[in-house]
Amino acid sequence: MRYKDTQKALSDGHRQFIFTASPGEPVNVLAWGPSWVRFKDPYNTYPISTNMKMFSMLVEGIYTEKSPDASGQ
Repeated sequence: MRYKDTQKALSDGHRQFIFTASPGEPVNVLAWGPSWVRFKDPYNTYPISTNMKMFSMLVEGIYTEKSPDASGQ
């Protein structure tokens, strides 16, 4: 994602993002500021703190759960 798009998504209230390393698992944002992000991914026991630019490079987009109705079953 782009830096500005990530900041906008966070300010809009989104807290789950698609992790580049594992697209099926969401990254949960625990806290954030204008230039930093603290997040938890499924592979690490402890939260990770990084700058906004690095976090933007680690995520592909906003995570949305697919509802059972969307699959057509």
